[in-house]
Amino acid sequence: MRYLLGVDLGTSGTKTVLFDENGNTLSSKTIEYPLLQPKNGWAEQDPKFWYDATINSIKFVLEDSKVNAEDVVALSIAGQMHGLVMLDENGKVLRNSILWCDARTQKQCDEITALVGKKRLIEINANPALTGFTAPKILWVRENEPEIYDKCRTILLPKDYVRYMLTGNKAMEISDASGTNLLDITNRVWSDEILEKLNIDKSLLPPIIESSAVAGHITPEIAKLTGLSEKTIVAGGAGDNAAAALGTGVCKEGDAFVTLGTSGVIFAHTNKPSIDPLGRVHTFCAAVENSWTAMSCTLAAGLSLRWTRDELYSFEKEQEAKAGSDVYNLMTAKAAECPVGSDGLIYLPYLMGERSPVLDPNARGVFFGLSARHTKAHMTRAVLEGITLSQRHNLDVLHQMDINPVTLTACGGGAQSPFWRQLLADILKCKIVTTTSKEGPALGAAILAGVAAGIFKSVEEGCAKLVKTSDKQSSTNESVAKMYDEVYKIYSFLYPTLRPAFSKLDTMRKKLDGEEVAKYKEVTDVEFERYGKVITDIDTPKLLSLIEKTPLIPGTDYKASVDYLEDPSVMPVLKNQVFGGLNIQFGYCNGDNKGLNCLEYHRNSELNIAATDAVLMVAPMTAVHDGIIDTNDVETFIVRKGQAVMFYETTLHYAPCVAPGYDHFKVGVVLPKDTNTDRPEGVSRDGESGCLTHNNKWLYAHKDSAEGKANMTTGKLIGENLFID
Repeated sequence: MRYLLGVDLGTSGTKTVLFDENGNTLSSKTIEYPLLQPKNGWAEQDPKFWYDATINSIKFVLEDSKVNAEDVVALSIAGQMHGLVMLDENGKVLRNSILWCDARTQKQCDEITALVGKKRLIEINANPALTGFTAPKILWVRENEPEIYDKCRTILLPKDYVRYMLTGNKAMEISDASGTNLLDITNRVWSDEILEKLNIDKSLLPPIIESSAVAGHITPEIAKLTGLSEKTIVAGGAGDNAAAALGTGVCKEGDAFVTLGTSGVIFAHTNKPSIDPLGRVHTFCAAVENSWTAMSCTLAAGLSLRWTRDELYSFEKEQEAKAGSDVYNLMTAKAAECPVGSDGLIYLPYLMGERSPVLDPNARGVFFGLSARHTKAHMTRAVLEGITLSQRHNLDVLHQMDINPVTLTACGGGAQSPFWRQLLADILKCKIVTTTSKEGPALGAAILAGVAAGIFKSVEEGCAKLVKTSDKQSSTNESVAKMYDEVYKIYSFLYPTLRPAFSKLDTMRKKLDGEEVAKYKEVTDVEFERYGKVITDIDTPKLLSLIEKTPLIPGTDYKASVDYLEDPSVMPVLKNQVFGGLNIQFGYCNGDNKGLNCLEYHRNSELNIAATDAVLMVAPMTAVHDGIIDTNDVETFIVRKGQAVMFYETTLHYAPCVAPGYDHFKVGVVLPKDTNTDRPEGVSRDGESGCLTHNNKWLYAHKDSAEGKANMTTGKLIGENLFID
């Protein structure tokens, strides 16, 4: 009998499992190690933790199983992804590894996005720049620890470092390399374009190998430490999720699995490199040659249920434990007594922010629709439904990428619950199956080792022989699925609606915690999205040179149309590219205004081009009721010199205000032709027409403003008038 070792190198510990060639488990050993957090939001580990745990766990399972070491033909490692390991010229570790869950690198992510371009980065690497990935960690070390960066000669990922220590050979395996932000995913090679733009020396990156390739053999030193034979083959291995896919039999077109552990993952195999242009899910190279995977990650799936258990069922948890039962069974039983949709209660599982398909660290958990009739059983069902609806949200993205699995293999703790499996089948509209093995990544690693050793001709053959389907399965109930379609409509509506509110909540919490926050939000911030957007594909330097010629007088000076601004070199672009062919006028608004005074809207968009920094006060038209709007509904943003901002026609705005550091503002204003000219003749003063003060201009004036005192409009701006101090 031949034997295979699968090593699962995780964040909390390393688990080594010894399998026979039929997939039976002979021995298993887990060795835990600490997570180092030198600062808030940082996460590091000493690579020696992983090395020691691997050596000692291999030694344990060999001694425990009493198998002949000569019969252990191969091993491979499934590893936590993205962690940065830096080696010097002698192959020695230069610093602790910065891990996947480290959050220090948002600044570097922004730099990568600016240098490569978000769209171009996704085209090449299939993923946006994320704090968890490796490239921003490299830039962070270069910027903050230059003496270490200068000594670095090799960059490896966690499991690739341990494999180097076992074999003496440096390489980076393809599925893991996919998570560095440096790989050309389609061509499965390092991206020269990304490396050049980030100024990262390609010589720092080792050769790329396939997951089932022979990476080397155990060195004599490691053989003595572990008891393995020097003949033992070491395969390339895989990133943890890629290995887990193989451990559940996901290895060919149409295969997919769903994990309901602390986080929730949908992982689909595909024969082509399908890329989401918005970067909502990850596309990586698979652990199977010439194939790829698409993967989502809901950060607080099982975590949401654990929160429910700890906060709502603490008494029951204690009682069930005394009776030798699991409180989760009680919770799901109570949830099953509630109707589909939890009597109108919907849960958003954003306890830890969110990653897929809404990349938003500011998102937070929400119970929507809570009423006095709801019980904690309703809340429990809403949590279970909300977690599963988030998986459907991710599955919808995969469908848009032409990835359409009809069967999902469920794994993780949630897969053992018949109630949750049925929820998955009904909400995702897929057949849900489970496997007999619970080893996941370790079994996937063993399959790769078996291919490298020639026990299996292919990964597909290895999966077919070692992964078995259990009798725990669930099929879609069509009538229930239709009911969940209605629930999902509301669920998918909530995040876009709450997105700016989540950002505001983050700002509020920082203020309450005593953190310093910017006085004004930028027009590039999330909160401005409902009011307009920054136009980036026009020649603003040319426009600024024209606007800077405009005069500056005391007070506020507005001219709707100015000949020298309407230069033939710029008007065609503004007319056709920005306003879609409408006839337009180009004027300016200059001055030293510091007050809100009025709000206006046009039934067309308006383009403002800032020749100085300026403060903008805006509000949504939905805040207007019966011709009245309250100043409490007004928000303040800063537009920077050189930015061109398009206000949507649903946005109320007026003259800009002076920004900090300036004593005046200059802003170019582009509108459809004849806007702000004389009020049309013969228009009544009744209803909304009473707010019409000029052609295509509806105005709401504060009683203390010059416009309000002149009774120019029936539209009223009530509340305290706002001023910039």
